[in-house]
Amino acid sequence: MRKKDNTEPAVKLPVVGTALASYRFLIDHPHDAVRVGWLPLVLLYALNLVFGTFAPLPDLSDPKAAMSQIAPLLGSTLINVLVQSAVAAMTLVIWHRLVMQGHDLGGKTVPMRITLSEVKYLGRWMLISLLFIGVLFAADVAIVMTALLVMLAIQLVSILAMGGAGLALGGQADQLTLIGQIGMAPATVAAIYLTTRLSLVLPATATGKEAQFERAWYISRGNGTRMVLASLMAMAPLQFVIWLFTKVTGYMSDTIFYYPLALLTSTAFLLFILVTGTVLSLFSLALDREPVEVAT
Repeated sequence: MRKKDNTEPAVKLPVVGTALASYRFLIDHPHDAVRVGWLPLVLLYALNLVFGTFAPLPDLSDPKAAMSQIAPLLGSTLINVLVQSAVAAMTLVIWHRLVMQGHDLGGKTVPMRITLSEVKYLGRWMLISLLFIGVLFAADVAIVMTALLVMLAIQLVSILAMGGAGLALGGQADQLTLIGQIGMAPATVAAIYLTTRLSLVLPATATGKEAQFERAWYISRGNGTRMVLASLMAMAPLQFVIWLFTKVTGYMSDTIFYYPLALLTSTAFLLFILVTGTVLSLFSLALDREPVEVAT
């Protein structure tokens, strides 16, 4: 078990510099991006067409009707998410190695492959994703429960000290719902902070470094906020583009323009994957000074 170390980190991660460097790497390596990304793009495009990823959501104004349309899609959506995650994991493993180790793609037309590294990477990625959901849910529940206890305490004081009326729990339901919605903001911040720091285990898994969550947390000390800000600066523009393209593609689902728009949206998602891998790789290069095993 690692001893507690309260020393300041030796490196202060540059926020703007790291975000810009992630795009600069892609601009400087277009041929590598094409060679690594062409097959994932084909797979992502096919998956999106097969599973109707960009199809507009049903009208949610009628909950019963909406559930009757959404329920049959849950199974296929889960399969789609898992397969796309597997494609992304295979892409990211080779991309981490290229960014961090100058991995030579050689003459391989399809550099992607499925080995133990890719399986471990996918498993840890899914674990981090589940942790994000768990922290988000737990933090929001904690906020709502705290608000409920405060309301009950105020009501109790009112009853005992001022002879107030009984608890009007029904009238407080809307207030608690609003608090829960507002509470999603700090809960999301907490979940992003935690999982961003732990995500350093991913490039370590791909490149043969010590890949433990404890070590990821340790080497990111003092740089958690910087990592979050740099990630947001690098990823937010592409997230907006993906959101915009997805909306437009959904509106055009019944026209011939659906297919080229779906391709553009899939391309934007692939770029998002590569930028994510680049940012995490740059984080690891800056913060993790352990020697690596050159992947073959």
